Amino acid sequence: MSTISRRDLLTWFALTPTVPFFVRESARAATAGTHAAAAGAAGGHDGRVVVVLRLRGGNDGLNTVVPVRDDRYYRARPTIAIPRRDTIPLDGSDLGLNPWLGHFRRLMDDGHAAIVQGVGYPRSSRSHSRATEIWETGSVAPEAPRHGWLGRYLDHACECGDEALAGVQFDETLGRTLASASGRSASIGHPELLLGLDAVPPPAAARGPRTGRLDYLRQVDNGLAHAARQLHRARAGTGGGFDYPDSAFGQSLRWTGDMIETGCPTRVYYVSLGSFDAPDSASFDTHVDQPAKHRVLFTELGRGLRAFTRHLRRAGQLDRVLLLTFSDFGRLVTENQTGGTEHGDAGVLFVAGGGVRAGLLGEPADLGKVTRGGLDASVDFRDIYADVLQRWLGVDPAAILGPAVGSFPVVSA
Repeated sequence: MSTISRRDLLTWFALTPTVPFFVRESARAATAGTHAAAAGAAGGHDGRVVVVLRLRGGNDGLNTVVPVRDDRYYRARPTIAIPRRDTIPLDGSDLGLNPWLGHFRRLMDDGHAAIVQGVGYPRSSRSHSRATEIWETGSVAPEAPRHGWLGRYLDHACECGDEALAGVQFDETLGRTLASASGRSASIGHPELLLGLDAVPPPAAARGPRTGRLDYLRQVDNGLAHAARQLHRARAGTGGGFDYPDSAFGQSLRWTGDMIETGCPTRVYYVSLGSFDAPDSASFDTHVDQPAKHRVLFTELGRGLRAFTRHLRRAGQLDRVLLLTFSDFGRLVTENQTGGTEHGDAGVLFVAGGGVRAGLLGEPADLGKVTRGGLDASVDFRDIYADVLQRWLGVDPAAILGPAVGSFPVVSA
């Protein structure tokens, strides 16, 4: 037991299909009278919020923003290229949007969303694990930082009080993005399992070394109660009245919207779209049958973000929320023999919220600038992170990302 940390157990409790009996029963016994106190605690939080959305697997930028007037694109993809007539026109450009991104296009027209083209980093990795490590830490150093770029923000710059959950990841494990030295983030895989918990009695006085399982379980009670209280508060949100997808992604996004709406103090959230869990699961790692997978994933993405935006706008919270995506990498220019594409380099990044530079940002993909079959990056993703840190969160990006960082504006002035 000496190797099990408090945070490990908090994460496990948030995910396990059954909450241990003594925790569940002690929480119920201690709950009486605490709901009113929790509801009357600090009112609506007015700080700015960042939501990170991972497009799991490596999204293909060329079939997202389509170069409809470039014959090289159609020659490289004789079976999976999207015909110009099927794309959503992007006025004033030689580009078209994937036909399944209609909801997202409407957000762009409303001034609440953007797509950044050509995003990546020099000498990019085509390994899922290494690429994810780079995106989540904001570092290309051979030895990645232990903590994520937003985890370091929570440690050093976030003025968000002493609440236990300054960062929440709706996932089965806590990834690097929100990982922090102070342990102020937690993963919640099954929010509904915590709704029976609100507070737990303090642990019994220690008697001798903490070597027993019960002692370790009691250590996590307070953190578990913090998570439960925030979820209880979020139940008062209005997200159930909006058209969120009935999927893990859609419900995680709804919980995020409800927590923001009801004044939970969490400042950074992490959700994901796409899964490797089953053979019939759709992910953005589109080696096979890419058009069909994009239809499923982009429809879900657009529907979810449109519901999220409507929800927060109705709640008067949209102007304090910025959502940005990342994906492992882009794809190769040339299609493969199974109706898909292989791991590549530069791709696109989606942004949404009340304070974004709406529209199509960055330079279109240049099919004349290809290295090892992949598109060269024209925008370094760390420059986008720097803009989010400086102009959205109001902190010096060099303190989080290091001194040699530029800036690419995704936040409106």
